[in-house]
Amino acid sequence: MSVRKTAARWERPGAFQHAILRALELPRPHRDVFFLKDIQGHTLQEIAAILGITTDTVRVRLRRARRAIGQLGDSIAMGRAL
Repeated sequence: MSVRKTAARWERPGAFQHAILRALELPRPHRDVFFLKDIQGHTLQEIAAILGITTDTVRVRLRRARRAIGQLGDSIAMGRAL
């Protein structure tokens, strides 16, 4: 994901804080990858080197983290709508 696309995700008021709070609930392996990529801006290769895992593993964990954060956010939004 490019920096522009990542920045666009945080434009909604409170979106960044919401993502951080949701990320703190993730399992540590997913949380680490999410913070290194989406918050600190490291490349997949850099994250793999930092964590001692393959870039494929980084991709999988990042995808799962983003999906979990989105699903958690959707469930909160639905609760507010009720």
